[in-house]
Amino acid sequence: MKLASLQPHYSALFIDVDNTLLTFRPSSETALKKTFLAQGMNYESEYFEVFFWIGEVLWSQQKKELISVQEIHDQFFPRLLQAIGVQGDSQEMTRLFHLLLHEEAVLEPGVAETLDYLSQRYRLYVASNGLVEMQRSRLKKAGILDYFSDLFVSDDIGAEKPSETFFLEAMRRSNTQPSDVLFIGDSISADMTGAARVAMDRCWYNRLGNPVPEALPLNHVISHLGELKSFL
Repeated sequence: MKLASLQPHYSALFIDVDNTLLTFRPSSETALKKTFLAQGMNYESEYFEVFFWIGEVLWSQQKKELISVQEIHDQFFPRLLQAIGVQGDSQEMTRLFHLLLHEEAVLEPGVAETLDYLSQRYRLYVASNGLVEMQRSRLKKAGILDYFSDLFVSDDIGAEKPSETFFLEAMRRSNTQPSDVLFIGDSISADMTGAARVAMDRCWYNRLGNPVPEALPLNHVISHLGELKSFL
């Protein structure tokens, strides 16, 4: 007799936002350009490459739990203006950038149809570092907010990925246990490492085709979100 294949036992999926549901680079580039122009400042395309490099450095420090998301927000524009040698009001530019980023959203490939499929089978939750109202606005702009039962975002949760506190509070709010949840995200250091700390199953969205790490066991590795439909 042929045995039926085991079906996933999850009741809920936790899904990251930036570079998982929404592609961050084009949204942030548009918001950065609008920020400079709103301040009456000249904008050069090279500024974004500096901006992106600073972001990579700061976010890598946050994922190692060396600095907080708030410290990233506080340091970003002072560092950018210093690096490009331009005078400006860094506090006002920070405020403007975040305001403008609220209105920018570019979907990763296959997101809408994948969420439509998954939402009929699981409770879906956002699990993101950042500002909850910004993520809510961007998800609404992208037309996918209504797929989610709740948003777990670090400024509202009171802790940041990859800390255990973030994951424990998200499970408390969703009334789930680690065995109930699959975490889907693009970051090994924030998403996969954090989920592993609480014994939550992990699906790495390897959008850039990077080598699969040997030190951290992963339950699934995908390169396109549509691949989730093959096992969920």
